[in-house]
Amino acid sequence: MPRKEGMNSAKLSARRRQPGHDMTFRFAEQNFIVVAERVLDMKTYKVVDHPTDLSHIFKDEEGTLGVIPEASIENLRTGRKFYIEVKKQGPVGNAEERAFKHHTTQFYKLLKKEFGYNFHPFVTVCCENLATDRRYTLKAKYLFEPDNYFLWKDYDEGLLKRYLRARCTDWLD
Repeated sequence: MPRKEGMNSAKLSARRRQPGHDMTFRFAEQNFIVVAERVLDMKTYKVVDHPTDLSHIFKDEEGTLGVIPEASIENLRTGRKFYIEVKKQGPVGNAEERAFKHHTTQFYKLLKKEFGYNFHPFVTVCCENLATDRRYTLKAKYLFEPDNYFLWKDYDEGLLKRYLRARCTDWLD
């Protein structure tokens, strides 16, 4: 059987539309910030767009690296916070796979050491096909802890409001 030829660097470079050209994720990210600020009491909580406090969490003798999630939510009275990564995807792609890096055993241990919380302060909000297609939603319940992911179907404000308020009540208050 003849071998199917895959994408090599020349073919990838020749594509008119490169992977980095798709900026549609910005709608999901900005929509999250706007809705979170609308549904949470801003006298009690602070929503930060692209917080940098995890940007140096990976350290070694050569320096630091880190993570800059889409948002963080902090209780202004207790100082407790959690971080949010917003992922959206059409019917194909690898956003779901990239989301799992924040839900590994070692990352859980790292944030536990950093914050000492009795919960993992990192959640993934899945949008568009990630929130509706069985091929993603079925795997999510087996690969994410129950409270650490949210399927934001149709960008429904009421659904996000209930999820965020529950996380704030259980984790931050």
